[in-house]
Amino acid sequence: MEDAFQRRQQAQNEELQLENWNSDVADFPAETDADSIVSNSARLDISSTAQQQYNRDSENESEDISFFDYRNRSESMVPLRRIRPSQEALINSSGSDVDVITGWLYNGPLQRAKYEDFSTIDWIYDNTKSRHYKSDLRARAREMGKFGQLELLLDASKSWLILLAVGVSMGLLATCISVTSQWLIDIKNGHCRTGFYLNRRFCCWNTDDICMDWVTWGEHLHVRWPWIDWLLQYLVFIFDAVLFSGVSTYLVTEYAPYAAGQGIAEIKTIMSGFMMRKFLGLRTLCIKCVGIALSVASGLSLGKEGTMVHIACCCCNIYTRMFKKLRCNEVKRRELLSAASAAGISVAFGSPIAGVLFSLEQVSYYFPAKTMWRSLFCAAAAAVTLKFFNPFRNGKLVPFQVTYDRTWDLFELWFFLLIGIISGIVGTLQNRLALFLMEYRQRSMLKNFARGEVIVVALATAAVSYLSVYLRADTVTLVSNLFTECTGQDTEGLCSRKDRASNVLSLLVTPVIRVLLTSVACGLAVPAGMFMPSMGTGASIGRAIGMIVQTLYEKHPTWRLFSACKPDVPCITPGVYALVGAASMLSSTTRMTVTVVVIMFELTDALIYVLPIMLAVSVSKSVADALCKDGYFEGIINLHSYPFLSMDEEYVLKGSSDELMVRASEMAVINAQGETLQEMVDLLRRFSYSGFPIVKSKSTMALIGYISRTDILMLVKRAEDSNMYTDQSLCCFAGRNPTEQSEMGRPIIDFRPWVDITPITIYHGTDINVVAEMFRQLGVRYVLVTHHGTLLGIITKKDIVRTVRMQSRNNFGKPTLAGLLSCDVSRYWPSSWTPNAYFGRRATYGTRMSQQQQQQQHNQLQQLRGLGIMSSESP
Repeated sequence: MEDAFQRRQQAQNEELQLENWNSDVADFPAETDADSIVSNSARLDISSTAQQQYNRDSENESEDISFFDYRNRSESMVPLRRIRPSQEALINSSGSDVDVITGWLYNGPLQRAKYEDFSTIDWIYDNTKSRHYKSDLRARAREMGKFGQLELLLDASKSWLILLAVGVSMGLLATCISVTSQWLIDIKNGHCRTGFYLNRRFCCWNTDDICMDWVTWGEHLHVRWPWIDWLLQYLVFIFDAVLFSGVSTYLVTEYAPYAAGQGIAEIKTIMSGFMMRKFLGLRTLCIKCVGIALSVASGLSLGKEGTMVHIACCCCNIYTRMFKKLRCNEVKRRELLSAASAAGISVAFGSPIAGVLFSLEQVSYYFPAKTMWRSLFCAAAAAVTLKFFNPFRNGKLVPFQVTYDRTWDLFELWFFLLIGIISGIVGTLQNRLALFLMEYRQRSMLKNFARGEVIVVALATAAVSYLSVYLRADTVTLVSNLFTECTGQDTEGLCSRKDRASNVLSLLVTPVIRVLLTSVACGLAVPAGMFMPSMGTGASIGRAIGMIVQTLYEKHPTWRLFSACKPDVPCITPGVYALVGAASMLSSTTRMTVTVVVIMFELTDALIYVLPIMLAVSVSKSVADALCKDGYFEGIINLHSYPFLSMDEEYVLKGSSDELMVRASEMAVINAQGETLQEMVDLLRRFSYSGFPIVKSKSTMALIGYISRTDILMLVKRAEDSNMYTDQSLCCFAGRNPTEQSEMGRPIIDFRPWVDITPITIYHGTDINVVAEMFRQLGVRYVLVTHHGTLLGIITKKDIVRTVRMQSRNNFGKPTLAGLLSCDVSRYWPSSWTPNAYFGRRATYGTRMSQQQQQQQHNQLQQLRGLGIMSSESP
């Protein structure tokens, strides 16, 4: 009994010390932006004694000190004066050091270190920093008068100048890519006598029937026998395909691996706050532009339209580096990236409004109202620039723009809905097959032979495609021909009644082969887009159904089904069916709805066809969602285990924070006082975590705050470069008014300005759905699990993402053909095989501490249980 009483008394004393400690660090105001966000979504563990001290300090404050001002008060500047003596005059000359220090948050030594690669940004910090920047700029403008107003105007114009530059750049780049790719496509079949640099369209510009200036390679070599001429064209076609694809994959694998693929899935992840350095860099931009022209010209079942979004974001990211205001704020940079992505769709489809909707519907994670206007401005600038250069010399922004002068009848809705159903099934199958092959490629030996795989696929694709006129043509030409209305000039035999049966059969076979070729090509190490191949597949299905309906009407015009048709007037327009099929297929693969409808409307300039397109797209998406809720981009995100939480999906998870968190016994923590510089260096060497909790002592685990790894690394480097500190210099992470010299004469390095003393915390046992919603709505990187101020564990965003994906899987097994029909292809491989060293739980946070530290944590928990604070079932 006496021992139990002593243990209880000791625990009460430790709790009292904890309360006193919290009261020392709790003198910050309640009405701050960060605090208001936290109070609405998380429960801060502040003891009653600390809360009373907090209220007393708040009443005694004579000035409005914000969250960032508190963290950077003048007494925290002692080591900075030693490291940067040139700034000491600025501090002492100011009437209030707080104003200067707050300004340094975005322009001086107190600015945080750059985010590490494959890490998550701090939305709360960057938003608050932006507000401080604007407040400081307005205050300075009031003091300077007219010159201050001019400075405000120039500062506000930076974002608009960047978006204007992005729009002009995208118009120019789209022109160059379109002209270059079309010339490379035509060069596989022949060349122009009047100018080798001309493609077939410009070479035969003034010719209606036979073009004498365009010479095939057989004619160039004066081949007399038709079968030898055909064989020569066949071999040249294959050789050029292998050459173009080989050069493209060499450039990608050798200089810019991030240029491979479409890039939209990665952009969605970046928009959500993830850092992927070099993905939007200059080298990636250059290789992407050159590689996509070569990839499209090689004949692979790819398109350049989807890659335009990645190119636009690359341009925007490069331009933001010119201004420090945007270079040092990741949240503002993502606002501009959202607007820039609209320019990519604008030049890809000649649809500025659809570009704005694409940014809102597909890629943006954080889309404030002002971004809508910026997106429209950027998309319009890109479209105007493309119109100015006029790459197709016909006034059209894209070559497949069409105009219909016929209407549609009510009975055709049934066929449009049928097209939507078929497209929904085919689109889902294409996504599943593409992701299945990507997964298999990563698990097999093919990942070691990326270049060879591209060459083999290009050779096989060229060998098969040349045998069919619908596969031989590039996707842009195919879609343009299928959209065209039969008005006298035949397009690839599509309007011939005599060959209609064979054309329908070819159009029905084409989608099957196109789906296979697109699924294989999407995961290759070349720049690749899947918008146009998907539209080509849907247009083929729609045109075939339209031609079948047209044949039925011509043979049975008296059927009641066709009673609305007028005699001697064309009733069925197969081109409209192709248009509906292209929209439905694109919607089923990408899960976009409004964007697709607006794209098709801007391509046809006809409001009359909006209704059938809307109905077909709605049916297609509904069918696709019933088969699998994730689209192509979401599938890639899940495949590569990117830390992305969708804002549209409703998560229903089971469990609590105790089951998900990395326990304190497995964490590396920092003592608030007593740590030396050498211990900080050893900590960085031993652990690669993104940050470390700060506790009063490792015996009590009383939570003080949190500091990121990058900030520790930055301060350690500054201390080493200053030559004023030794390995035994003490590091201070909390407390009041640290002296420049300790009692033993060792200088103190002050880490307090970089410590987050108000980390978002949750009470142990919190429902996991609440935790997931905090990560999704607040954009936080981590939450700490506590019990009355005692640190129990940590949960990171990657832990939440992993839990969401693991609970969506039923079981594991060997990869089978059944995986093609499964929504989650990765469920057929054990999760431990996931090829991502950055996203493992242990790589995210948590490692086992020493046995002594574990014992101390165990003793602390036993004390809490003895006081009745924690139950015996608690962790």
